[in-house]
Amino acid sequence: MNDSRSVGPTDDGQQIIEIDSTDGLYENHASIIDGQVVPDAGYDPDADRPTPEPSPEQQMIAALTLEVAQLKAAKSSD
Repeated sequence: MNDSRSVGPTDDGQQIIEIDSTDGLYENHASIIDGQVVPDAGYDPDADRPTPEPSPEQQMIAALTLEVAQLKAAKSSD
């Protein structure tokens, strides 16, 4: 990201800092302590990601697929 703002306080009370790496920067889950970005203790960004849920259509297709597979298995065992 190329930003033209200068390092230091802003008119709206924010503090612009300069960093070498964005590692450890998590929106609303990090603090600046002694000029260093420190992630919140215990915060796991991977656990914070929402998991996708199947749509009702996908659930119906999965149920039908399972039913067809069960019918085929029952038919082949005859």
